Amino acid sequence: MGNVQMMQKMMKDDSFRAFVSHPKVQNLFCDPEFKEIAKTRNFAKIATHPKFTALSQDPELSTLMLKISPQNFINP
Repeated sequence: MGNVQMMQKMMKDDSFRAFVSHPKVQNLFCDPEFKEIAKTRNFAKIATHPKFTALSQDPELSTLMLKISPQNFINP
């Protein structure tokens, strides 16, 4: 599946949308350093970035992240 198709699938998921629309996540998306990494679309690099890792330790955001089922986006 291409990146565009996967992103379209992700944006249809309520849990994913709730996570990416959270103000703390939106602030991360505005960070110039993180934006450069996000442009690569390398999900391993994104997930291991220190600022993303810090968000994943936030109780509110970790709860939102747990509701996201990656297999829903990978499987056809």
